[in-house]
Amino acid sequence: MIHTSSPAPLWKSRLSALAVAVALSTVLGCSASVARAGGGPLDGPDWEKAGSAQMCIPAKKGATLTFGGDELHNYGRKDVVVDDVALLEPKGLRLVDAVVLPTRNTFIGYDSHYPPAKFFRDAVGSAWDRRKSAVGATIAPQPVSTADGSPTHNLVVAVRVTDTARVRMTGVIVDYHVGKKQYRWHNITSLVVQTKKAEC
Repeated sequence: MIHTSSPAPLWKSRLSALAVAVALSTVLGCSASVARAGGGPLDGPDWEKAGSAQMCIPAKKGATLTFGGDELHNYGRKDVVVDDVALLEPKGLRLVDAVVLPTRNTFIGYDSHYPPAKFFRDAVGSAWDRRKSAVGATIAPQPVSTADGSPTHNLVVAVRVTDTARVRMTGVIVDYHVGKKQYRWHNITSLVVQTKKAEC
């Protein structure tokens, strides 16, 4: 089933990713499960209660997709510096770009093209034009909630379809550090690419 709708405001860090998936994605499918807790400042106070989601996007081999429903939100008291972004357990997918957008209460979401269509870029205003590479990005401490429109960061990943059978990934990994301490964050949304049907 294909869904298109206008962007919706976000509520909380990891739960917001699921909310935006529903509001912004061109195609999706969801399934609930228990997420593993993290331990760094990018893991919010609601992390242990967060479920998971699965996105499904129809695309052909060679297409580059937008995977942009996640938030990098610094709940700590010191700057976070991103060291690396990678796909978690990819099959038939290759990472080609990862950027962060300075935004407030809307995310790019998911699209079957990259860069995403004008509809999605317009949804975040000037944030798309102010995007920067995720690797090397510094994320300053932020308020716990973005419900009041406080600044946050939208992680947008571009993935290329390189195969036609069982194309998928478990999620996205972000390695980062605070001072001399290293951390790893992962999102709660996986991806399945339907290469042989027009719809998921």
